[in-house]
Amino acid sequence: MTPLLNKFCLFKLYHILYTLFFMLNILRKYFLKILPLLLLFLISGYINGQDTKNKKSNSKPFKERLFVGGSLGFSVGSYSSLIEVAPIFGFAVTEKFVVGLGLTYKYYRYKDYYATIDDNGNISGIYDLTTNIYGGSIWMRYFLTGLGIPIIENIFLHAEVEPLIFNHNYSFDPGGDFYDPYGNRYSKDNEQISLTSFFLGGGLRQMLGQRSYLYLEVLWNFNEELYSPYSNPRIRIGVAASL
Repeated sequence: MTPLLNKFCLFKLYHILYTLFFMLNILRKYFLKILPLLLLFLISGYINGQDTKNKKSNSKPFKERLFVGGSLGFSVGSYSSLIEVAPIFGFAVTEKFVVGLGLTYKYYRYKDYYATIDDNGNISGIYDLTTNIYGGSIWMRYFLTGLGIPIIENIFLHAEVEPLIFNHNYSFDPGGDFYDPYGNRYSKDNEQISLTSFFLGGGLRQMLGQRSYLYLEVLWNFNEELYSPYSNPRIRIGVAASL
């Protein structure tokens, strides 16, 4: 081989190794964040494969395979208030496999959260913190029915991706005039933050009739960050009803 060809081969080898190293570094950095999505696709592929293999289809009319539901939250205290609305819309692909969309809105208000300090070090004013959180989600459930074990008949697995947008009435500013209880400084300016949560978990349903049920689920957020509105584990109670 000529020296020029050797240099070209070494350059291509270096480029390939560098690209592989870069991709592995990205995968290592974000592995826990993308793991729920990988599992979601694997579970979905397995379910679809099983349905094709068994050649079983849902015999219900299309309308009866649609359902709505969700959860509501309301809390009022001496220093804090919370309102939460989270409707869901789902479609039963099969008797066991359900996919759906969700909407989320949360309102937080903390009384006397911020304070201003005068030149003598005394508190000159106190102000409330208000936060509006809104977004949506894509989710799937797989019910462990058909196993012949009564206690497992109403258990389901759950995977969900939820992007949210936070709107605060104050923004972090090292030179701001407003202090939070931890000594951090803020300015009076609206701040918007985006955050995506990845949930995996499971739950239990209690039938309320032939076409509706109450559910309790416990989920783990694989992207728990500073501004996340959820702490692990996340416990959610709601209802669902077929149309």
